[in-house]
Amino acid sequence: MDPIIPFLAVILFAAAFLQSATGFGMALVCTALIPLFLPVKEAIAFVSISCFIATIFIMLANHSGLSFRHAGPLALGMFIGVPIGYYGLHSVDGTLVVRILGITLMLIALAEFFQSRYKGSRKIPEKSAGIFGLIGGVISGAFNVGGPPVVIYAYSRAWSKTETVAILQSVFLTGSITRNILMWQAGEYTKDLLFLVLCSIPTALVGIWLGKKTLDRLPQVWLRRVVFALIFVIGLNYVITA
Repeated sequence: MDPIIPFLAVILFAAAFLQSATGFGMALVCTALIPLFLPVKEAIAFVSISCFIATIFIMLANHSGLSFRHAGPLALGMFIGVPIGYYGLHSVDGTLVVRILGITLMLIALAEFFQSRYKGSRKIPEKSAGIFGLIGGVISGAFNVGGPPVVIYAYSRAWSKTETVAILQSVFLTGSITRNILMWQAGEYTKDLLFLVLCSIPTALVGIWLGKKTLDRLPQVWLRRVVFALIFVIGLNYVITA
């Protein structure tokens, strides 16, 4: 057995648990940690395939909350945006873009904190769903960090926990399919890489099961606070490490 498999398996477990419990975060955690054990190019491919598989199972676990009316505009924007980012910005130095994204995420998280504390949360207009999906798709296609814009929109809606997580997975799955097809055509996948995914993914399934249990028990208000705290931390990380 390849000696790095246990480390990959542990990372997938933690990342899948986070995504199952909150609706997002797997790609962010994996993108930060997997390159410690694999070359960057292989790590990106590993994360893409693993997230694709995990997203399917998380969506199935929350299928009762799936709303195609709400997911459709986000998914369409993601579908259009991924190729734009992949071909248009794939070779661009993403430092400035990622830092701007980080600052934006931090400001949005702080705004959510103060609004919910003093004035109550303000919803992002429903008609802007496609725009948020497009932005997420472009950033995902270019730098594989496009989840937060979609998450911010989803958590601004008055959806149930299960509905929010299910809709996010359907949108991420749309982007994941598109991105994986582009990467497959570019020859970025190998048999050795697929073997690593096959050996590591079972722990992710356990993480998904535990994450679903956590989601069902976590009060909506606490889930919202956890999500926006994570968004702030993610934004800070983008600013520092970009």
